[in-house]
Parts: sequence; C-alpha cells; structure tokens
Amino acid sequence: MAAVARLSRDHGLSGIAAFALVDGAGPRVHIRCFAPPVGVYEDPVTGSANAALPAYFARAGRLRTLGGDYVVSQGTELGRDGRVFVRVLDDRGRAEIGGHALTVIDGALRLD
Repeated sequence: MAAVARLSRDHGLSGIAAFALVDGAGPRVHIRCFAPPVGVYEDPVTGSANAALPAYFARAGRLRTLGGDYVVSQGTELGRDGRVFVRVLDDRGRAEIGGHALTVIDGALRLD
C-alpha cells in the first residue's frame, strides 16, 4: 500500500483503480480501487471509477466486447460484494451507472 500511496502522490492522484475483464455469465468486469493518500485503503464500491471505465474502454477499442449494458463486481475481497450496473449511452463511452446502496454514514457539508 505504501507503493500505491507513493505512486499516487508522485503523479498527483487520489488513488488507483485496477480492473480485469471477466469471461462467462455474471459480472463482466471486476475492479478494485485503492486511495491511501486520502485515507481509503480500499473502496468497496467506487462510483467515479466505474463511471470513467466505459470511456477508457471506448478509447481502447474494447467497448464492443462488453456490450451496451454490463455489470461490475467490486468489494468482494473486503467481504462487501458490490455490484455496479453500467449502461453505455454512446460509442464515446458516456454512461449511466447505478446499483443498490446501504447508507453507512450520513452527514452534511457546509461551504462558506
């Protein structure tokens, strides 16, 4: 994790997302997101990474292999087996994401 933190700091990143394409039925992508510079060892489900992934796939020419709708698994290694549902809107990788959530903290942010 120290190497991830150092790499993130050296490149001005909040963290790193690593993913793999999955064959077969069920989720088509498995992703893990680590952000130690901001105090998150591993995020069980990351909306921003999952929302950005279709644009990456489009740019890499891999979007067609996933199809217009696919499911991502995340958090399995943390015992929080999350699913993110992705609907690709166009060939540039614009997408909508969704899923079910369990609120674990609630609060408000005040900006003056």
